[in-house]
Amino acid sequence: MILQTAQLSPSQKADLEEKVVRQLTSEENIALCAGMPKVAGVVDRESAVHQMRYRLALLDASQRRMSIAESMAALLGEGGNELPA
Repeated sequence: MILQTAQLSPSQKADLEEKVVRQLTSEENIALCAGMPKVAGVVDRESAVHQMRYRLALLDASQRRMSIAESMAALLGEGGNELPA
């Protein structure tokens, strides 16, 4: 279950802050896994953003299409050893 900090009552927020041993901001989301709160820190969020951007870049590259002529040239080794990007 994902909770938005802004929608919690003051007592719920205080209880969660006690469990995660820090103050929560109103912009944070909290994932409850088996009853234990998991709150991502700054480093975790930056890492997640970096991984997402990397995976999107891979997906974007995999969606590129080659023309039939480019495919044949790559298969036959014409025009250099690298596949077109």
